[in-house]
Amino acid sequence: MTDAEQEQPELDTHSAVHYHWRVWELTGLMRPKGISGVIYAVYAILINVVVTILFPLSLMARLFFTHNMQEMCENLTITITDIVANLKFVNVYLVREQLHEIRVLLRRLDARAKEVGHPEELAALRSEVEIAKSGFRYFARIFVFGTTLSCIRVAIAPERQLLYPAWFGVDWQRSTRAYVVIYIYQLFGLIVQAVQNCASDSFPPAYLCLLTGHMRALELRVRRIGYDSTDVMEPRWSGSGDGEAWQRQMHTKLIECIQDLILIYRLRSIIQRILSAACMAQFACSAAVQCTVAMHFLYVVDDNDLSAMILSIVFFAAVTLEVFIICYFGDRMRSQSEALCDAFYACNWVDQLPRFKQDLLFTLARTQRPSMIFAGNYISLSLETFEEVMRFTYSVFTLLVRVK
Repeated sequence: MTDAEQEQPELDTHSAVHYHWRVWELTGLMRPKGISGVIYAVYAILINVVVTILFPLSLMARLFFTHNMQEMCENLTITITDIVANLKFVNVYLVREQLHEIRVLLRRLDARAKEVGHPEELAALRSEVEIAKSGFRYFARIFVFGTTLSCIRVAIAPERQLLYPAWFGVDWQRSTRAYVVIYIYQLFGLIVQAVQNCASDSFPPAYLCLLTGHMRALELRVRRIGYDSTDVMEPRWSGSGDGEAWQRQMHTKLIECIQDLILIYRLRSIIQRILSAACMAQFACSAAVQCTVAMHFLYVVDDNDLSAMILSIVFFAAVTLEVFIICYFGDRMRSQSEALCDAFYACNWVDQLPRFKQDLLFTLARTQRPSMIFAGNYISLSLETFEEVMRFTYSVFTLLVRVK
């Protein structure tokens, strides 16, 4: 083993969602080891009642006290975004058993990759893990920027303002104590909601990365069947007495790859179940939020409110980015599934036993249709879908501009 190989960390593809599990533990969804179940249950109920339930209720209540269209747009922007974020957070709670099942499957697939030990396969898996972790960090930066911008906007406002328009039933404009308490509560709720939303928005692409990585590793494994182990892909069959033993060995490798393929399809099926509702909710609200933010931007441009304009742009970019990312990684996974199908054609099947070719034909029949993830079991996660969403948003926005 070389020094470079020794410096590589132990393969653990589930570490790609390490940040997400820490967030779910902190926000009351996954009980960490070593903590009493009763204590954690009390903590989970408390933080979710105070933030996950009361925070959006205060935002929705404010809708009944808006005085103009600008206030309505500003309130709808944060209210719709927050409600959808909470729905995705609840979805994580509902699919937590499937998340544990995914961890088990990833360990089995990791064990196979380590057993094979091919450096290119291991590098492909580690690359996907890093992409998934980077995605969480990028989302975190966006939410930190948005939260900071909200605080700055309140600090430089000529009059008292809340971080976000909400109703609390007290006159916080005249009472300093009430304003400080509400401000602290909103800041705490905003931070918790931002952390929840960061994990909820970044875990779909993270799991798609893991699925893509294991498909890539299996693709490389399948392409080597029947070829020499060197970098040059040359058929390895001597035609001598040991030819039949070599053919049996290649058939065994094919069977092992088919078993790995079954695990990957099982992983894809579970990921489909956990992402279907979350992605559908994201698609359902994105166009509405984009149009609302765009209308709010038009109104604040008329008032020359620079901080509000910047906040509107940040919201518009954030909701658009959320849809683009899940569509991009869904499309990327589909392309990789097509490459995996091509790998079965590319292996050296010509020199193999009849039963090898028979098993290969059955496998090819199953892999002909590309693997895709669907939002609501209907809308595919692909770049074509993102294009359709943007077209729909633009059409609705132009209609609203005419109404204005």
